[in-house]
Amino acid sequence: MSAREQVLMNKIENLRRFGIDISNSRFKDKDVENEIVMTAYIRDVREFLGCFDFRRLEQTLNNSQWSAAFTSITRLEERARELGINSFLKPFDGIRGAIIQKNIRSAKQSLAVFNNKKSQILKYLG
Repeated sequence: MSAREQVLMNKIENLRRFGIDISNSRFKDKDVENEIVMTAYIRDVREFLGCFDFRRLEQTLNNSQWSAAFTSITRLEERARELGINSFLKPFDGIRGAIIQKNIRSAKQSLAVFNNKKSQILKYLG
């Protein structure tokens, strides 16, 4: 195993500690120890965590645009499932519930907690 593969394996292992598991993702049928697959997965996770949908969700909540917020959280939830990020599904359910109840305070609090976790992961990924 090359040094690069070892670094990627360590990143994948640390992502599992955050509840992000490649074996639950769309890459599950591929050789997850392959350098190309690991690199693609890490890139996809990084892109997901930095995507505009999170900012859009926050903007729609700030403007009380409930249907747009619901659409954003649904899209984020689908993408998280596709990437095997199961640890995000529970916070998304909390945000979704607050959106359905039109409880702006609860939705923003849940989003703030989630953004903190997201920032920790992005900081780790670099």
